[in-house]
Formats: sequence, structure tokens, C-alpha cells
Amino acid sequence: MGTIEHLSKVEIFKGLDSSQLNIVKDCCQVKTFREGERIFGDKEEAHYLMAVIEGGVDLRFDLPGRSSSAETTIATISGGKVFGWSSFVPPFKYRLSSYCSTKDCHLIEIKKDVLIKVFEAHPQIGYRVMNNLAIVIGTRFQQLQDEVALHEGDLLLHQKDN
Repeated sequence: MGTIEHLSKVEIFKGLDSSQLNIVKDCCQVKTFREGERIFGDKEEAHYLMAVIEGGVDLRFDLPGRSSSAETTIATISGGKVFGWSSFVPPFKYRLSSYCSTKDCHLIEIKKDVLIKVFEAHPQIGYRVMNNLAIVIGTRFQQLQDEVALHEGDLLLHQKDN
């Protein structure tokens, strides 16, 4: 179970008061992973949304037939940030693999099915959390677009130099 203090620092729970966070905490469980340990893999059924309490998590695009490595890291998620939002988006399968990238990482595991029941019973919580989640997803896509544009710009510069 996540504590109210931990939950209040999670980006998707911004704007919830302590009584609302107290309701949400029953959907949560604290998990600890060690460096290099896989949290979930690409194409696995997505049942959990995860939030980082402490440490870091690498989101990787694992290539078929190859071992996972830091070279395939798309993003690193740290304190207060969430990942695993594929649990709310059909076909409900993770699109990247996630690995603990620090000595230890402490995460809040949020069971999607239980959280949805909270949303049904408390629509104001559901609205706030899903609105915050939409902001997170939009921000992540913007960051990815920026990275791709930067990478493409570097490629163009190197092509002109040759």
C-alpha cells in the first residue's frame, strides 16, 4: 500500500486531496526492484500502472533476439513519474520493457482494475486522474517527437559533412 505522502507526489494524483488519496491508496502496493531487474516486458498483458517513489526505471525498446541493454533505452523515469499507461489503452499490452536502472528502485504498483472501480464509485477522482494521465501521455509523445527531430537533425548535419 502506498502512503498518502508518496501518492501526493505522483504526477497523476496531483489535485487530489488527502481524503481522495486515502481512497486511492487501497489500489496501491509498494514494490522494490534491483538494478537490471525487469519490471515488465514488451507485449505482456498490462494490468498495472507504476509510479516511481525512489530510484529510476529505464523504458526500453527490446529488439527481438538480442539481450536488453541501456543502448535501447527510450526514456528514464524517476521520482513521482508514472509508466505503464498502456494498462489504460487498448489492446492493454505494454509497448516497451521496463528495467530498474539504479541500485534499487521503489515503485508504487497501481492495479488498474481496482483503480477503475474507484473511478466508478468516485467519478471526481477518475476525472482528475485520467485528465492528469492524458497530460502525461501528451507530454511523453512531445518529448519523443523532440528526440526524433533532434536525431534527424543530427543525421542531416552528418550527411552534409560527408
